[in-house]
Amino acid sequence: MLSIERENLFFIDAGNSFVKVAVSDGKNFKIVLKIETEKVKRGYFPLKGKVAVIASVVPSIDKVIKSNFEEVFSVSADLPLPLKLDYETPETLGADRIAAASGFLSYGKTGMVVLAGTAVVVDIVKNSIFNGGAILPGVSLMAVALGKFTEQLPDVECFLNKYPGKSTVESIMSGIGLAVAGAVERAVKFECMAEFPIVLTGGYANDLKQILRFGIVDEFLIFRGLLNIYRWNKKGGV
Repeated sequence: MLSIERENLFFIDAGNSFVKVAVSDGKNFKIVLKIETEKVKRGYFPLKGKVAVIASVVPSIDKVIKSNFEEVFSVSADLPLPLKLDYETPETLGADRIAAASGFLSYGKTGMVVLAGTAVVVDIVKNSIFNGGAILPGVSLMAVALGKFTEQLPDVECFLNKYPGKSTVESIMSGIGLAVAGAVERAVKFECMAEFPIVLTGGYANDLKQILRFGIVDEFLIFRGLLNIYRWNKKGGV
C-alpha cells in the first residue's frame, strides 16, 4: 500500500480508462499514481491518505477508493462550486466536466474546455457559468465501432494529423482526427470562441492540438479544478 509522507491532500481523477492521483503545492501538480481503472474495479487501489477530492465517472469504483481515505470530497452538482451551472439535468452532469470547468477558471471567466479521452467533451463557460456542451465518441470508441461493425476495416489505436490517408489504416486514423477536430472547430465558430481561451486536456489533448493548431494543453486541468472546488468549500462556498 502506497503511503506518501507529508501529503495530506490528494486529488483523484477516476476516468473510464485510468485512475490518476495527484498532489499539489497549491500551484503546481505532480502525478503520484496512475492505475488502470479495471484494476480498481477488482478492488486494487494501492494508496491511503487523509483527505481526497475525487472526480469520478465510474461509480462502481468509488467505494474502493473512498475506503482508503479518512475524509472525501466527491465532486457533483450538489457540492458548492466556484461556478454556476446552467444545465437542465445537473444530476447527470459528469464530475470530470464539473472539475474541468472549475479548473478553466484559472484561465478566465469565458472560454471553452475540451476533454479528449475515451469520450470527447466540448464544454462552454461564459462569465463563470457552465453553459453545457457536446459529447461525442473519442478515438478508441470510434475505432472500435469501425472494427466491430465492418468486416474489412482494421483496428487502429490513435488518430493521425494527416489528410488524405495513403492506406486504409491511415485513412481511418485521418478520419477520426478530422471528426474530433472538426467538432471542436465547429463548436468554436458556433459560440464565437476564437478570441477566448480554449483549454484541452485528456490523453489525446496534445495530438488534438497538432490538428487544430490552436488551444492550450493542460494535463492537470481536472486536478486544478478539484483544488479550486476544495478551496471553495473550505471557504464556505463564497
